[in-house]
Amino acid sequence: MKTTLAFDVHGTLVDATKVLEPLSEFLGEAAPQVFDTWKYKQREYAFRRRLMERYVNFSVCTQQALDYACMHHQVNLTDEEKNQVMEFSKSLPAFPEVREALLALRNMGFRMFALSNGPLHEVKDLLKQADLASIFKEIFSVEKTKTFKPDPAVYEYFLRHSHTGHKYTWFISGNSFDVIGAKNVNLKAIWIQRSQKTVMDPWGVEPDKTVKNLQEVVEFFKENRMK
Repeated sequence: MKTTLAFDVHGTLVDATKVLEPLSEFLGEAAPQVFDTWKYKQREYAFRRRLMERYVNFSVCTQQALDYACMHHQVNLTDEEKNQVMEFSKSLPAFPEVREALLALRNMGFRMFALSNGPLHEVKDLLKQADLASIFKEIFSVEKTKTFKPDPAVYEYFLRHSHTGHKYTWFISGNSFDVIGAKNVNLKAIWIQRSQKTVMDPWGVEPDKTVKNLQEVVEFFKENRMK
């Protein structure tokens, strides 16, 4: 069986920090703090809804987290401005090296998939506008599992429906919770640490490989001759 590579999307393939551009336009110097709170609460809301067994799609978590961030920092974004920020977040650019690196990995013979917490139609549109969608054999969302990564059910669902096995699958993410989630179900995992300020959660779980960008993933597999 060929080796499967499964990629997270936000923060791994596309640059979520670019949404700071419209936020800065509307909020000025307050934008970075609002952004950090927004992204933190976005994940928290997804995790809390999983624990409560009250699933909504990830866009709802994103919208409610933005509302919270604005209230918390006491900034005023109009409904129209919030809509503009939300729409911008659906058309994020790929990191500079991503397309070339993904093509190189596909040409090496790997089975290529994307796996995201986002709604399937939004993830497909996001990857299409970033000129990445056609590289993948298939794009997966958590929607059919009614839960979110790092729930083991998400990774197991992916394995079943991509027709691959644990020992043949590498999961690649820029998010530490995602790497730990993949390792929890005995997948091999690569963590893309794009900033030295980003740290792995201190749970005693380590990725099989840590890299700075996707090009280093290509180099890793070339060196190890894994196909």
